[in-house]
Amino acid sequence: MVMRVAIPVLPCRDVQAARSYFTDALGFDTIFTWETPPSYAAVIRDTAEFHLSAESSVGPARVTVVVDDVDSCHDELRARGADIVEPLADRPYGMRDFNVRTPDGHLLIFSQPLT
Repeated sequence: MVMRVAIPVLPCRDVQAARSYFTDALGFDTIFTWETPPSYAAVIRDTAEFHLSAESSVGPARVTVVVDDVDSCHDELRARGADIVEPLADRPYGMRDFNVRTPDGHLLIFSQPLT
């Protein structure tokens, strides 16, 4: 599975917990963390990169990550324990996708165009 470009900065109540969720449940690697405990971190998988920033007020973001095999992505993330809140399905807008919620309430939409 190859992920494509996405580099948002997501506000997080607990950067270490968010970083752990991305690495454990979503299969990302840590690029770096800043300070101890971390107030900022960056994670990457293939070319999909997220930055995580400590914020006292967290509002949910929505980010779409386009993948080349959404079915295998779904199976892998489900097996890792990701919080899948919208099941994998073909959508009327021409995409096959599913939604994952992070511990801070952000919605990650893993998506592949229907052919």
